[in-house]
Amino acid sequence: MYKTVSALFLLGGIFYCLLFSITAAAQEPTLKQVKERQELAKQAIENAQLSPQNIAKIGSTPLSSMIAIAEAINADDYVEASNYIDFRNLPASATQRDKEQLIKQLNIVWSQHHSLDITTLSDDPQGHKDDGLPSYRDLLGVIKSSNTDVPIYLQRIKVENERHIWKISSHTVGQIPVMWAEFGYHPIAQSVAEYLPDFTVLDMQNWQFVSFLIILISSWYFTDLIRLFLIKLVSYSEIYRRTMRRFIRVPLRLFLFFILLQWATGHLGLSIYARVWLDTGTLNYMALIFLSMGIIEFCFALYVSRAGEGNNSVAILKPMVTTLKIFTVMVIALNWFSDAGFNITAIITGLGIGSLAIALAAQKSLENVFGAFTLFIARPIKPGDMCKFGNTQGRVEEIGLRSTKIRKLDRKVVHVPNSTIASMELENISEIDNRRYLKRFRIRLNTPTDKLKTLVEAIRKLIDEHSNIIALERYVRFEDVEEDAFIIVVNAYSTVSGRVQYKQIEEKINFQIMQIIDLHEVELAIPEQRLSMNDLESATKALNQ
Repeated sequence: MYKTVSALFLLGGIFYCLLFSITAAAQEPTLKQVKERQELAKQAIENAQLSPQNIAKIGSTPLSSMIAIAEAINADDYVEASNYIDFRNLPASATQRDKEQLIKQLNIVWSQHHSLDITTLSDDPQGHKDDGLPSYRDLLGVIKSSNTDVPIYLQRIKVENERHIWKISSHTVGQIPVMWAEFGYHPIAQSVAEYLPDFTVLDMQNWQFVSFLIILISSWYFTDLIRLFLIKLVSYSEIYRRTMRRFIRVPLRLFLFFILLQWATGHLGLSIYARVWLDTGTLNYMALIFLSMGIIEFCFALYVSRAGEGNNSVAILKPMVTTLKIFTVMVIALNWFSDAGFNITAIITGLGIGSLAIALAAQKSLENVFGAFTLFIARPIKPGDMCKFGNTQGRVEEIGLRSTKIRKLDRKVVHVPNSTIASMELENISEIDNRRYLKRFRIRLNTPTDKLKTLVEAIRKLIDEHSNIIALERYVRFEDVEEDAFIIVVNAYSTVSGRVQYKQIEEKINFQIMQIIDLHEVELAIPEQRLSMNDLESATKALNQ
């Protein structure tokens, strides 16, 4: 018991840490925000290309300068991009290759922390006038490093012909080596990238995508080794060994796989566009789903191991566990949509309308489901019980989510809807505590009164002194006189409840009473049917016709 509680506390701790990591990841830009910013940037670039007026003023506003830089980088035209970077403070020995390298490094560091929001950029030649900065400077964003926050500035610089252009400031250019030292790629990664074909997949560069595939395969086999080790470890314990092995094989292994994958992917220096899919909650949510499924299955398996497979509650809990799993996955999925920036209210409303339509279409099925819950809560019957409702009598074999399986006395199987059982009169024969012995003995009318009285007293003595008869409503009475017989009624309750045992006692008492009747030389009445001559003549005429 102590080991089980410890395991559940450990799982709860993992669960809490995972939720905390997901919450922390949700602080970054959401998937919807990133996609919207991408669309806005794409639209702005298209407008700049199509409108001659926009082309004429490229560089004269912060917005047009950033569009020009983005377009040049996308086209791998770093010479054009360098026209909008202020390199005045670089040493005279700096070459064009050095400038291109700085642009690439700044682009990589920026993409790791921000997605360009076009709506925040000014399209005025004077830039933002109410941002508290000098009139010649605008703030593009801030890179949060471990030591200090590095602002990324745009600066309005005077060029030839008295024209002004907005450029990435020289102060920012001077901070690029510092930012690259903390956020940049390892030299080995840069070397590998040069040998690979130039491509991007899901906003991952060539070496990042290849590394992701390697991490994917390595994590799978590494978690397989952990799985084998844990299974070997729990095999030494006789308590809940089978339950723990089932939990370790799939749920725990997949949980560890996604957690390891997320942790390793977080060291690839992915751009924010790639991280919204892999490194900001998606993999954690996948891990959370498998961990939740595993905990639910683990708790259910623990209950089954204690209650036994044949327990009535186990049969009902199976569909309830399935329902709980579906509900859990839906809640986690809705949380992922919420963290991704989608309107969770609209999604829930849509699900509510869809659920209403499904509920109307599956009304009968839902009635059976609620009937199953009623049978579980009220427990009028359980597997193994002999029951009778309506004209059906048999032994309950299984109570399912839709119907109850009953094997009739002739060994035929009938599946009765749970709603039918829950709504009609149900007789549970197995819950009989004392079987009733009720017999009516018909004595011939020519039996003398003293013999009849002696017979009643002898049978009464037998019943009163019988070891298998209790005192509950025990009586032997000369009860009635019919047209062809005296009626003696014997009413008693046996000490046994089982049908087979009762039949044995019933047979024994029957023989004993018949012996008493024979001993007192009393005859049982034979049912007689009397026909008058008029009835006989009427019957003859009917036959002749």
